[in-house]
Amino acid sequence: MLPETEITELKRLFSLQNKSYLKNPYPSLELRVQRLEALERMMFACREEAKIALEKDFAVHPHAMTDLLETAPVIMRTRHLRENLENWMAPIDRPLNAAAHGSSTACVQPQPLGVVGNIAPWNFPVECALIMVADMLAAGNSVIVKASEKTPETSKMLMQHVGSFFSEDVLAITVGGPEYSQQFASLPWNHLTYIGGAEVGRLIMSAASKNLTPVTLELGGKNPAVFAEDGISEQRIQEFLSGKFMKSGQVCTAPDHAYVPRGKLEEFIKMSDEFMGSAYPKYIGHPDVTGIINEGHFNRLVSWIDEARQRQARVVQLVSGEPDPATRQIPMTYVIDPPKDIKLMTEEVFGPVLSVLPYDDIEEVLDDVRSRPRSLAFYVVTEDDDLANRLSKVTSSGSFSRNAYGMHGGIMSLPFGGNGASGMGCHGGYEGFMNYSHKKTVFYCAPDSKTMPLRVIPYGKVTENWANSVFEDK
Repeated sequence: MLPETEITELKRLFSLQNKSYLKNPYPSLELRVQRLEALERMMFACREEAKIALEKDFAVHPHAMTDLLETAPVIMRTRHLRENLENWMAPIDRPLNAAAHGSSTACVQPQPLGVVGNIAPWNFPVECALIMVADMLAAGNSVIVKASEKTPETSKMLMQHVGSFFSEDVLAITVGGPEYSQQFASLPWNHLTYIGGAEVGRLIMSAASKNLTPVTLELGGKNPAVFAEDGISEQRIQEFLSGKFMKSGQVCTAPDHAYVPRGKLEEFIKMSDEFMGSAYPKYIGHPDVTGIINEGHFNRLVSWIDEARQRQARVVQLVSGEPDPATRQIPMTYVIDPPKDIKLMTEEVFGPVLSVLPYDDIEEVLDDVRSRPRSLAFYVVTEDDDLANRLSKVTSSGSFSRNAYGMHGGIMSLPFGGNGASGMGCHGGYEGFMNYSHKKTVFYCAPDSKTMPLRVIPYGKVTENWANSVFEDK
């Protein structure tokens, strides 16, 4: 049972932001830019503290990755928004048929939604807490973030900093567990965003539905990587493993399993083993190797590898060492052609373990991919333009990349979001700004409108003639 004080405080913040929004329902360009600049200054202020906090939460977390993946992306997003905000806020004129509407005018006006909530995940506790906030503030909204309880040091650090840069009627950060998240989602937000797993996503969406709250869900999934015959090269495998290695695979866009031509399987394994061995002769204990977020997730991954061994699957450890409960580091591991019903094949892995699935024909791959729920990302490794173009068109996923892994998520001009089981809605780019805006139709009817007289009662010959004209055979 949640303490009443937590619920009371959340409702207080929510009420405060609603009152503030009603006083200023359309913040000016200048005010929105000021808020984005404040968010950027906050990232500068907490840069070093973020490194320390993430290291405490993950046991091991490379400081360079904190810059690259957590704080810098928020700065880059605020700058991209500021460069484009004036154009994006402008009304979008829509053409009208002059014969019907005379000199009437119409446009689509991006309008703030109001008070929006953001339920942030543990794997990117700074970036995912605040990069969406940048879009939300740019769109003119007020925001309350529910930071993750699984990264207590990082969440505490964010809460300590936000008050120095924002009044709580514009941006506030709270923290709490699953029960708190349910209470959070049940408030009558003007929009709610959740980043995390599908199981919790369903609960969030169910709670939000009671208020008809629109939601953006970013849910991840089992992202496939398809290696074509020409994709088995030292360079491509180095790039692939570097993508899988990032944050020890605890990334929503990380490759979950890979399809490899059967005739190239041993070459693929050999090149992978040689690259990882040369990159990290000592893997466990290395400061580049991010720890698994907590003991529960560490034990889950170890047990899934054990299950694969027990089911007689071939397990290839690409680096030396054993899983270490102290650092929560797990060696990069391939499981070759595992049974389809083991956990590694049925659940999102979210760790440094990859199922490698040999295939004989690309049609087998397509049949398998399309039989699965839609993933957040789909990867193909090839130099063949025709093959890449075909796969991009006949598969459905949140995004599609050739010869790159998750990189699209850091390109500021691109939207980022899921499809089907991997989510709905997006953030980033123009589409992200519009996702957190209401696309409001504004129509000014002119005196010379030919359509208005058709609607004036009582209906007569003019209305009848117009209706008949629609059905005439042209």
